[in-house]
Amino acid sequence: MASERTGIQRVIGPERRGTLALGVAAMLVTAAVAGCGHPEKPKGDAPAASVGGIEAPAPPAFISGPMAPLLTNVEGFRAHVVFEGPPSATRRDIISGELMERGGELFFAAEPGVPTNKHTRAEDFSYLWTVAEGRGFLLNGPLQGYAPISSGVRVTNMVTTGSFGSERVAGYACQASQVKVSTSDGTETTLQAWRAGDLKGMPLRITGALGGKTFTLTLSRVHLEMPPADLFQPPGDFTRYASADGMMTELQTRQLDLKRKRGWQPPPSDEIGFRDANAPGLTH
Repeated sequence: MASERTGIQRVIGPERRGTLALGVAAMLVTAAVAGCGHPEKPKGDAPAASVGGIEAPAPPAFISGPMAPLLTNVEGFRAHVVFEGPPSATRRDIISGELMERGGELFFAAEPGVPTNKHTRAEDFSYLWTVAEGRGFLLNGPLQGYAPISSGVRVTNMVTTGSFGSERVAGYACQASQVKVSTSDGTETTLQAWRAGDLKGMPLRITGALGGKTFTLTLSRVHLEMPPADLFQPPGDFTRYASADGMMTELQTRQLDLKRKRGWQPPPSDEIGFRDANAPGLTH
């Protein structure tokens, strides 16, 4: 590869450098091979397909919600993250994957998990997000495409109100503190953050509640380093779609086309016009 950028251009692609987990790369490569085909498409905003679309997955709450600014207090890092929602009688919502940060920008690539719906899988998607601007891009590996995404809610203020103990998290001694975060929609969210002194005060655990549901975000295998800047831009060989929903519609269309192509097709007729009498689907 000529540059670090090439490693991310297959996000998702045949190889990745040490800045990303090799396991994530392998899963995304598998998704690209097993997913829909990828014929060449013209650059620029691609229109949505004519069939009904499917809803695009929203960026995970830890990169777009009130806890995101807590993840930007160091110059740069990469880590494994696990985001857990409240358990129910049948399941527990968990999102995990590789997270990187550089100068207030976040990159997240998901590991295999519960499908978003029957047409999508978490590991097929990755996210680029600029925290201060509340916007970024949704990337899809099998489609080799990306689309802009944004949030109408921004963090307006964040205050640490006090400490309440210490604990070891992911092998580091952490000081626990309470953080109140105000957002532009008038909401105030109270978070608990466990910061590691040996990692320049980076939080390794954040807990709280969003929409009335509790959550826990845990970071491990943390490396304080500055990821390459071009990793936080959409790959140059990906097709840009005008909207995330339009990209999802295109993805669904290709999946349906591929499914039809994989179905049984009758063999071609011979010169006289008769088919093979032993072909499947014919009565005798």
